[in-house]
Amino acid sequence: MKFRASLTGVIILFFIMTFHLSGQTYGKRFLLEQKKEEQSQKEQQLPKIESEQRFVLDRAIDPNTYRLGPGDELGISISTDQVVTYNLVVSPSSDLLIPGVGAVDLKQVTLSEAREIISRYIRDAYKNANIGVVISNIRKFKVQIAGAVNNPGFYEITPETRLHEIIEQAEGFHQLAKEMDIQVKRADGEVSKIDYLQYIRRGDLTNDPKFAEGDQIIVPFGNIKTDGVVIRGSITGSGYDIIDTDETLESFLWRRAKFSEDADLESVKITRIVNGKETYMTIYPENFHETILQPGDQIDILGERGVSVIGFVQAPGGYQYFPGYTVSDYIGLAGGNTVEGDANRAMIRHLDGKSERGKDGIVRRGDIIVVPRTRQNVLFGNSSILQVTASVFSIMLTYMAATRYK
Repeated sequence: MKFRASLTGVIILFFIMTFHLSGQTYGKRFLLEQKKEEQSQKEQQLPKIESEQRFVLDRAIDPNTYRLGPGDELGISISTDQVVTYNLVVSPSSDLLIPGVGAVDLKQVTLSEAREIISRYIRDAYKNANIGVVISNIRKFKVQIAGAVNNPGFYEITPETRLHEIIEQAEGFHQLAKEMDIQVKRADGEVSKIDYLQYIRRGDLTNDPKFAEGDQIIVPFGNIKTDGVVIRGSITGSGYDIIDTDETLESFLWRRAKFSEDADLESVKITRIVNGKETYMTIYPENFHETILQPGDQIDILGERGVSVIGFVQAPGGYQYFPGYTVSDYIGLAGGNTVEGDANRAMIRHLDGKSERGKDGIVRRGDIIVVPRTRQNVLFGNSSILQVTASVFSIMLTYMAATRYK
């Protein structure tokens, strides 16, 4: 009986402890949920500043030169006995509507001027307020590019977009574009000229400008006969191009040529019409900077010269040039000499017209190696010594027999 009473007590005590622990767990869970709800309500009450657009700028915006326009976003902070922040967008009419203050006209003003105007208006409503004004996002608008680009049309830009970025959007210049004579027509009627080649050559940012609403970019076409040259050979993108006045071969290659792996710049060929006749010039690298191109020039970038091995070798043909290789090395690349070939009498023919013999000679780019026949092969062809000897004896015996009875 006593045993049953103690067992019942233990069971009752177990249920009491379990209920107590469950209550504590539920209480903690309830408090956590309540805190989460309070935090969520606080977050909803706080003003949110959202800015989806992000831009990569080449430098920070200059408040003294950047002019505000429709679509620019300004972050405004007003601090009195409490802090209020707004993220406001300039309207299509260039007004900024500030809650509790009214509309502020920001037409054609710089960011610095806008800060002064906004601060003055806010202080009329909030005396002794501390005011902060920043640009939180910049506007987008469309600008037109026409003429000698691969895909003319309207493109979306920002006030910080430069000319080279617009050209990239238009898929680059047409091959006949006069890149040194680009025109920009401003919304106020002003026309300016851009020499884009100065930006390419020297990084001159005045020839890679920024633009405003209403601007139009016109890239003129050049005349092939009076302004054009053609480049071809071991480059990517052979074809016509428009040259600048007094442009050198060096300057032209810098901006135009994308060389193939086998391009040989040791000698560039230019074909030019002089007095109605074609003339051929070989231009070496040390003369690139002083060679002035003329309209109608044909520029050929030759492929890298290899080494030719011909004559009595197993695999005659052209082989890649390897600095320091000798005649013997190239004969080895060609599979060695044949039975008829004499490697010891091999001859090198150089590009300058000179030649030398011997298998130990150093080979230069563009050389031709000739492996001749052996002297024996020259005299007797494919006949063996035994055959030649037998033939000689046969002739001698025939002669002796013919003259014996005279």
